[in-house]
Amino acid sequence: MRIGFLLNHYQPHQVPHIAPFAFALSVRRPDWSVELLCSTAAEAEFAAEIGTLHPGHHAEIRWLRVPALARLVDPLVRKVAFYRKIAVQKANMSLFAGFDALVVPEMTSLALRHDTATAGVKLIFTGHGAGDGYNQQVGMFDPRIDEFDLAILPGRRIAEELTALGRFMATPYAIAGYPKLELGGQTQRFFDNDRPTVLFNPTQNRKATCWHRFGTDVLDYFYRSDAFNLIFAPHVLLFLRPWSRGAWLPRRYRSNDTVLIDKGSRASVDMSYLRAADVYLGDLSSQTYEFISQPRPCVFLAPIGVDYRDNPAFRSWSFGQVVRDISDLGPALQEAIGGFERYRPVQEAARDRQFALGPVPASACGAEIIAEFMETGGVADKWR
Repeated sequence: MRIGFLLNHYQPHQVPHIAPFAFALSVRRPDWSVELLCSTAAEAEFAAEIGTLHPGHHAEIRWLRVPALARLVDPLVRKVAFYRKIAVQKANMSLFAGFDALVVPEMTSLALRHDTATAGVKLIFTGHGAGDGYNQQVGMFDPRIDEFDLAILPGRRIAEELTALGRFMATPYAIAGYPKLELGGQTQRFFDNDRPTVLFNPTQNRKATCWHRFGTDVLDYFYRSDAFNLIFAPHVLLFLRPWSRGAWLPRRYRSNDTVLIDKGSRASVDMSYLRAADVYLGDLSSQTYEFISQPRPCVFLAPIGVDYRDNPAFRSWSFGQVVRDISDLGPALQEAIGGFERYRPVQEAARDRQFALGPVPASACGAEIIAEFMETGGVADKWR
């Protein structure tokens, strides 16, 4: 059996949502060929580091062919479109056709379903996040999830919501857990002081991000603050695709002794900042759920007119205070720290439904699910 794990993006943020499954599968099926197919050095390097957490694996990290034209025009074109991703797909069709299955973290790979060369290759979807489905058209909530042969989900809540939306009538699903939570590493100190550290993490979705209304005001608040440190680490695509996101970071904002500005380094996707922060400040990013895997104070920024109460699309906003005016930010942060215990039970309950947290790691569960599906054509009820 030959199984490929496809990583085809500009940024490595999808790597921890798929690579752990690959390494765990190679350990459990040593006679299978398991390959991680990477289009960038950042993806390959991050995958290799995750591989060190899986002793005895024999998965191979393989480079995809990137057409010269795609390399040349990508720095400009990627600001508005995923031209490079599509070009890489087309350039590697003959390679993809040699696999029994491809495990993918995003929807762009569905193009393989419609090419004659790869029409017979099984497509297994993992997604790359676990937030609320605020418009039910993004990530796990994209209706195209039913075009895959199998969907691997992080927890029971998303499975129940997708089933209620009419998904999985023909496509099987299985719950494995959230492999990104397995990333190792000690908590780092990013500031040489004892102030509490706030992580400001706006999402990249133009309709959901708090950046447009609050972004520069929030940064200005922390540059003036003598009470908090700030890590500003938005979704890696917020500023990478400024024309489609409508988001630019003014040049005046730079890192200093109490403010760290990071538009997309490895630390922004490998949970380094999530582990280091004392308070989460954001909107509807799936990193909210990653943050509360270890419950801590949260504050959310709501644009005027947003009806979030009793709205399942804003479930995460029950994890802390919601701020509508920038003048309320300071008091909300202080209250978030001092009054956190009243939110702890809410966060713990949400975490336990969002992620399948058990004695067996998510990577191992996902590996068994993939193996079972490829060997039998289905998945057992125990995975639901």
